[in-house]
Parts: sequence; C-alpha cells; structure tokens
Amino acid sequence: MKRFRKGLIARALSWVLTVAMVMPGLVSVTTLPAVAQQPARGTVAVVDFLVRPGLQQALLSRAATDAVALEMSRAGFNVIARSQVQDALQELSLDPILDRLGIIKLGTTLAVDSIVSGEVVAVSVDGSPRTARVTILVRVTDVASGEDVNGAAVTGRSNPRIGFVADDDQLIREAISNAALEAVKTIAAYTIPEATVLNTLGEDEVVLNRGTRHGLKAGMEMIVLRGKEVVGRIRVTRPSASESTAKILSSTLGIQPEDRARAVFKLPVVQVVGGKVKMAEPRAKPKSAGLSNLGKLLVVAGLIFGALQVGKGGNPGVHVGEGTPKAEACIYQGVPAVKISWRHSVFAQSNNDRVLYQIYRDPGDPTRPRVPVLTAERSMTEAYDTNIPRTVNYVQIEPGQEVDSPDLEEEEDVPGITPGQSYRYAITLIYRFVSPFVGQPGGGQPDQQEATYRESDRTFTGQATPLTPPQLLQPANGREDVDLTAVTFEFQAVPGAQAYRVEVSTDPTFRDKSRSFYTDEVSFPAGATVVIRNVNLSGKFRPEQRLYWRAGARNVGDNPGPLPDGAGYRYIWSTEPFSFTAPVTPPPPPGL
Repeated sequence: MKRFRKGLIARALSWVLTVAMVMPGLVSVTTLPAVAQQPARGTVAVVDFLVRPGLQQALLSRAATDAVALEMSRAGFNVIARSQVQDALQELSLDPILDRLGIIKLGTTLAVDSIVSGEVVAVSVDGSPRTARVTILVRVTDVASGEDVNGAAVTGRSNPRIGFVADDDQLIREAISNAALEAVKTIAAYTIPEATVLNTLGEDEVVLNRGTRHGLKAGMEMIVLRGKEVVGRIRVTRPSASESTAKILSSTLGIQPEDRARAVFKLPVVQVVGGKVKMAEPRAKPKSAGLSNLGKLLVVAGLIFGALQVGKGGNPGVHVGEGTPKAEACIYQGVPAVKISWRHSVFAQSNNDRVLYQIYRDPGDPTRPRVPVLTAERSMTEAYDTNIPRTVNYVQIEPGQEVDSPDLEEEEDVPGITPGQSYRYAITLIYRFVSPFVGQPGGGQPDQQEATYRESDRTFTGQATPLTPPQLLQPANGREDVDLTAVTFEFQAVPGAQAYRVEVSTDPTFRDKSRSFYTDEVSFPAGATVVIRNVNLSGKFRPEQRLYWRAGARNVGDNPGPLPDGAGYRYIWSTEPFSFTAPVTPPPPPGL
C-alpha cells in the first residue's frame, strides 16, 4: 500500500482548480433556490479522530474528522466550525484526546449538546481491482452528563474501478468518506430510549412510563436527570410493553417522580485480529478460572422472561401442597390475565444461589414445545400472564457467565394469552450449582471448581381460564321503576365461561359484603345471553335505596378458579356496575 502522502489534499485542490479553468462547464458554483431547512438535530462539535498505532496518524485523523463533520452537517446536525473547536481546546489547554471531564469543559465552552469523537481502527488496500477498506469508530457524548448517547462502528469501502488504476490515497479517502456516510446514517436513525420516573418502589427500585414498545430492554442502564443534572443511575430489570421496573444503581440527590431517564449508549467492541476487523456487541466477558462458558438468559417484553434446560436439579423450587402453586384468572391492569403464585420450597429457602423463578405456559398443543413466558426475581412469589404479546431477547446473567436456551432462537415472539382459552403453568427455579473441587491429572491437588446453572423440577398449577368481563344489559343503568319482588337480570355470556352469578349491593364498590346479596349460580352455554329471572330482593333492600349490580363469570374446570372477592366468591366480575331503584309505594288512605 502506498503511503498516505502529505500532498494529497493539495493535489486534489490543484486538480479541481485546473479542471475548472480548462473546462469551466464541468465545475460551477450555483446559487440554490431558497428552501425550508430541516430543524437541526442538535449542536455538536467534532474533535480530531484518533488513529490506532501502525497507521498514518495526522492525515488519516484529519480526513476522518472532516468527513464525519461534513456528513453530520448534511444529516441536519448543527456542526461547530473546526477553527472554533481548535481555539477552545487551546484556550482550555486541553489535549485532543479528551476524558469525560475534558468533554464537559469543551462542550460547555462551545455551548454544544454533544461532542463527537472517534478513531480510525484499520486501513487496507488490496484485491483486483484494488479496493480500500477503512474501519472507523464514531462516538457521540452528551455534554450535560458526560455519557455516550450514540455512536457507530462501520467499515467503508472505496468504489470499484474496473479498467482504471486509482491512487491508493484516493481509494482510502473514498473509503473514509463512505464510512463516514454510513456511520452518520446509523447515528441519525437511532432513537435514544428515554422515560420518565413514575414512582419509586421501596428504596432501590423505580417505575418508568416506558417499556419494550419504546426500546427499553432488560439489562439496559440509564442515567437519571433532573433538568440537566445527573441525579442517579438505574438498570432496567422488568420491562413490560408500556412500563418498566428498574433497579437503582446509584443516587446522588435521590431519584424522584418526574425525573427523566435516558439510556446509556454502549459502542460495539472493534478489534483487529490477524489483520481482520472483528466487531462484537459491548459485553464484558472476563475469563474465570474453572468456570464454564454459560450462555444467555432470556427476557420477554412485559416482564423478565427466560428459557433454560442445562440440567435437572432433582429438587422442586416451589412448595407443593396447601393450595400452592396455583393459577387464578383475574383482571390485571385493566386486561384479562392469570395470576401465578407459589411458595418457596425448603430446597429454595436453603439455597443461597437462587437466580430466578421461571414460568412455562402450557398452550394445550402437544405439538408445540413449551417455552417460558415469565420469570420472577428469586424473592418473589407471584407473576401475571397477560394478553400482551412479547418479544424474547437474550440478556446476560452476569459478566462471563451465561446460559444457553435449547427452545428459543436469539429472538422469538411469544403471544399473550387468549381470553376464553384454558391454561396450566409450570414453575421452576434457576439456581447456580458449584461442583466439588476437580483434581489435576495424575493425582495433583484440587485446583478449581466447576460452576453451572441448573433448573429444578417443574411444579404444575391447576387450570386457569382468563375471561373478559360480562357486559350488563338489564336492568338498564339508572332505572327507577324496578319491582324488588321480581327483578330480572340480563347480561352477555362470556366465551370460555359456563357458570354465572349476580351480586347486588348498596355499596357501589362492593367492598362491604355485609351490604351485598348474591343470586344462586346458574349455568349457560358459552355465547348465549344470560337471564336470571324473578329474583326477590325485597327482604334485603328497601325501595328508596339505590342498588348497584354486577355479574360474575367463571370456567367450571378452573382449579381453584378466579381470584376470590371479599366473600370468597371466585368470578370475573363486570367492570362497571349498573344501578337502579324501586318506586316508593305511597301509604294507603286513612280509614282503609
């Protein structure tokens, strides 16, 4: 490869000027008509790129810096002039290689949103026709927090020239330009996941108003801002479609509702091995003596989800008996759901290496392998399966220690439950198992332990059928002419339910069961309109009282049935009650 010569820029400018004088029709300066400009994506300053050892330093750095600045300007960023950046560096006595404090100082002085820095990782020219390849790493750092918020690692190639032998320097410059274009396109297309803190849970958790639909994932670290001041750092642990729970990693001023959380961007790791460029996702994998490479753990949008079949534990992780484990239909956060609950087994209570509980859903189809749809932290004893679809992704348990799933690929869609369909669930415990010391060959002293993750025996729940709430029809809401001696209740039947009951109360919340009246349970085929006739309420209520009524539904095959109400009745009740009153009968005339 020819060396990247100092005269390259001068020769290029000279060639352009020569062509302009000899053939003025080829090069012209045109005044473009005025058009509405797109709003800038933010104000940035681009500092000189670093160049890895073994490559031409100064010219590669300048070429990459200018190419990225040009493409960012074209993409709608407001880019500070290079001369201003150099003046500010000199004024602050800063090295071009900036640390976090230097970035904040430079960005504050220039009044920019972000500092763009980068590195030329690798350069090569080979093949026939000759082709240049340049790999660059671009980093966008937020000035307010000093955290990386965007970036890209790309390899650009020069355009092929068949029958034309180009100068190597020209090929390299083309490759740099193409790499800068692709890097900026990647940066411009990336949306930084952000959320607002809704509430705090205890001392070490917060609830965010965004979930997987907005790009939040389990394991994602976020900084927490109050205005432009960083007040803490969190890690997303249990994302659902629209909300997430996150663990507080640090808190300098106390995290509060309305604080803003923003994801911390992690650049891919770029290495040159044997002359070849290798890119990997940013994941620390320190080598631990004697530990096996343990794979990946799964996360599903809604909650943390996983799949694992490394080995059978030979012990149940869940206590069996006394009504546990169980699955109960319910309405959770306004949608049909199943609550799965359990108690820790003796084995789980005595195991300090518990990782999490893993929950499988039986879809009732023996041809489809069961996959885990939920996980719960090791201290938890319940989880909710809803009708919200989820996407399963891999996430690390801890650096260097992973678990491989036999059932799922790197990403798989998991459907939510279907109201009216019955399910059973299986619960297992994932725990860390450390084998006895392994001796050296030839009878030497033990030198290491082998650690794996294992799955306990599966413990099954009874059947649960999530149901939609019944829709009320008669007596219509607000009626004032109902005969308390013979009330007829009518409502829509619910798919998947076979048994129904009506509750009437003077309490619109139905919490005070001493004020309630329950009809006898009736059975109707699914899909029919349910009518319960001639119910006598006169012995419980007076005509002047306003009465509220609701209908409940259940599947008779469920065990133990839907979540019970305060009186122990297990039904999925209609969401909004109807009310009615009976007319007051005037007293008879005197003397009659």
